[in-house]
Amino acid sequence: MYKTIPWNLIISHLKQETDQKEEAALKEWKNSDGNDALYKELKSLWKEIQAEAGEYDPDVSYYWKQMEARMGTKRNVYTLPVWKYKFAMVAASLLLIISVSAAFLAGRMSGRPEVASQSYSALNGKSQMILPDGSTVWLNIGSTLSYKTSFTGNREVWLEGEALFQVKKDREHPFTVCADNIKVNVHGTRFNVKAYPESQDVRVALLEGQVSLQAGDKETFMKAGELAQVDRKTNSLRMASADVYFESCWANKSCSFTARPLDYICKYLERWYNISIELDPAIANTSYTFTIKDEPLETILQIMSRINPIRYSFEENKRVIISEVKPVKR
Repeated sequence: MYKTIPWNLIISHLKQETDQKEEAALKEWKNSDGNDALYKELKSLWKEIQAEAGEYDPDVSYYWKQMEARMGTKRNVYTLPVWKYKFAMVAASLLLIISVSAAFLAGRMSGRPEVASQSYSALNGKSQMILPDGSTVWLNIGSTLSYKTSFTGNREVWLEGEALFQVKKDREHPFTVCADNIKVNVHGTRFNVKAYPESQDVRVALLEGQVSLQAGDKETFMKAGELAQVDRKTNSLRMASADVYFESCWANKSCSFTARPLDYICKYLERWYNISIELDPAIANTSYTFTIKDEPLETILQIMSRINPIRYSFEENKRVIISEVKPVKR
C-alpha cells in the first residue's frame, strides 16, 4: 500500500503561505497513517536551517532553497510505501530525509508523468532502512542511497558514501550496488561498501556469502573475510584477507572495550564517528574499559579523561587530537 506525500501543501505550510482550508487538509493528512512522524522530521530540518542562517537572511525563500538542497535535489521522488517508512535514531543524532526536487514539483503542477525513484540520506548520523525486497541497509553519516520503484524486478541501488548491506537471497533477481563506475554484484550476502566522493578508493568488505566486483571490463569474485579496494581513476583492484568486522563495526548498536589500549580504541572511534584521530604516542598504551552506544564523541572523550587524564581538541576537517596531560612544573 502506498501513500502520497502532499509536498506542495507541506512546502506552503512551512513557508506560512497556507489558508484555513489548506491547514485543515494538512492536519487531516498528518493524523493518518503515521504521517505525523514524517512531518515532524521535515519541520525539524526546516527549523535547523533557519537557525543556521541566523539573522543573515530573513527571506523565507532562502530557507526553502536550503531545505531543498538538504533533502537532495539531484533525485526525484513520487510515493513512499508506508511499511518502508521505518527508521531508528542512532549515534549522536539521525536525520533521515526523503529527497525531493523542484523538477518533481514542477512535474506535479504541469501534469507531466512523475519519475518513480526514491532517495534516502543520513545527514547527521547513521540510519537503518528496509528495501522493498526486505533487504536491510545501514547508512553511515553523510551517505545517500537511491533506487527506482521498479526495484523488485531489477534490484539495483546507487550509493554515495558508506553502507552495510544485508541482502535477501533471490536467484532470479540479482542485487547490484553502483558506486560511480564500480558495481558490486550480489546474490544474497552481508557486506560493507565505502564510497565517499572525496575518497580515491572504493572499499568493499565481505562478511558473509559471495559478491563480484565490476571495475571497467573486469569482474573479480570475493570470498568472505576479504577486503577489496578499487582505485576510482585507474579501476585497479587490490584484494586481501582483512578484519572485515572492523570495517563494518560502525553499524553496530554498541561497541565495547575491556582493558583495551588507547591506540586500539582510537581506530574504532574513527570508524564509529567517521573522523580522523591524531594520538600522542606517549599515551597509546593507556588502557580503558567502557561501552559506546549513542553518545556524542565529546561525551566519550570527557569520560575517558576522567578515567585517565587526557587532553583533546576538535580541529577542522573532522580531525581530533588526543594528547598527554603533562604534570604542572612548580
